[in-house]
Amino acid sequence: MTSTNSDLTLSHIVAVSENGVIGRAGSMPWHIPEDFKFFKKTTMGHPMIMGRKTWDSIGRALPGRQTIVVSRSWSGSIPENVVVKPTIEDALVWCEGEKSVWGKEVFVVGGGEIYRQTLALVDQIYMTTVHREIDGDVFYPKIDRSEFVVTLLQQDLKNSSPYTIELLVRPRN
Repeated sequence: MTSTNSDLTLSHIVAVSENGVIGRAGSMPWHIPEDFKFFKKTTMGHPMIMGRKTWDSIGRALPGRQTIVVSRSWSGSIPENVVVKPTIEDALVWCEGEKSVWGKEVFVVGGGEIYRQTLALVDQIYMTTVHREIDGDVFYPKIDRSEFVVTLLQQDLKNSSPYTIELLVRPRN
């Protein structure tokens, strides 16, 4: 990561509409099974950092991955296979300590505020662009694509929700 001496790779994985929407009323405003399959395959076996609202929208720990929820005000019991940390920095320190178990790639999976807080640190972004403008209330932060090397991974423009999946990698200096 760029801000520490860590050798972790910090990755965002996100689906975003052409106008920057990633969520509406606590859920995703589209259903693209191919994107869900890509998300599962890509994140399997890795830690996933998310905010409390994203946790609430998913509602459970996803199998085969370590869930880390960033929340300063968690109340109640903590489900099995879930770690709660008060800050993103604490979550990343936990991931550093567990990399022998979970590997060096850590995924930020939402929501908008967690993406914003980690954008300057991110090494790469797995971005699904949904080729529609969609009404929503949660947005992915604006990025400067010139800071990244972009590779096309998958595309389906004939889908009822046409999409493109790209990997954006920030070159290390």
